[in-house]
Amino acid sequence: MAMSRRQPALKVEVPRTSPVSLRLGRVGLIAVVGFVVGVVWPRVAGIRLVPELPVPSASAPDLSGAPEEPPAASALASASIPPKPTRPEPLAPGAQPPVVGEAQVTSCRDAAGGKIEKCDGVDFDRVARERLSNLDDCPAARKVSGILSLGFELDFTTERVSRITSGKATSLDDETLKTVLECYRQSFANVSLVAIPHEHQRYSVFYRIELSAAPPEPTAAGSAAPVAVTPASGNATVSWETALVHATPEKDGKVVARVLSGTRVGVTGKSGDWYRVKYDARGREGWVFRTAIGM
Repeated sequence: MAMSRRQPALKVEVPRTSPVSLRLGRVGLIAVVGFVVGVVWPRVAGIRLVPELPVPSASAPDLSGAPEEPPAASALASASIPPKPTRPEPLAPGAQPPVVGEAQVTSCRDAAGGKIEKCDGVDFDRVARERLSNLDDCPAARKVSGILSLGFELDFTTERVSRITSGKATSLDDETLKTVLECYRQSFANVSLVAIPHEHQRYSVFYRIELSAAPPEPTAAGSAAPVAVTPASGNATVSWETALVHATPEKDGKVVARVLSGTRVGVTGKSGDWYRVKYDARGREGWVFRTAIGM
């Protein structure tokens, strides 16, 4: 019996789907759907998912830091008006500006401080005279009468005024002198000596300054008893080292000047132990005690 021929078995292969690609495809589909639902759909439907910034009202304070609105025209007008400058106190009626004498070089020294016998006439006037004559910024000094001997120490190593003092010829009382010196010290605080020709390094320079205030106001009627004055005439010489000149013939009267020993004065009246004298070239009068002029 003949053997039958065996046929090979038929095989059918079905490709298998990769689980990884299927999983990624699903994630992408979910993302697209989520984008449409979360972004596009609220806009189409008119729904706002975040609050809007509030619009500030007129009365709410501005915290943004932006510049303020310009002020009204009336406010600008008032702000644009500059303040009135402060004017110096005018001279009182009868007062005169200071009379400044010629500069006197009393000594000069070298850089080491050694005294030099012969001094040149350093021209300190070019920066000093105008300041000495101008007391606009010193109201207290504008009410003073008397003689001021004003000394300057000039230091050309620093090109500054190193010191301002008073000399022996000064007739002002201590309190008034202190006030006037302070005024001049402030006036010369920033003065430079750069432009002044000089031969030596240090100088002492003095000025004689006559200060003339207004005469004292007359006493109001009934405020004080009148002073009995006996007319007198003649001349006298101050015998005290410094004679105090008073506004009235009494010890407690206001001191208006100080006159140095040897000064010639004109006698114009007498009241008790007091003599009325003219004590300066301007003819100003005051009262001195009799022994001050050898009476």
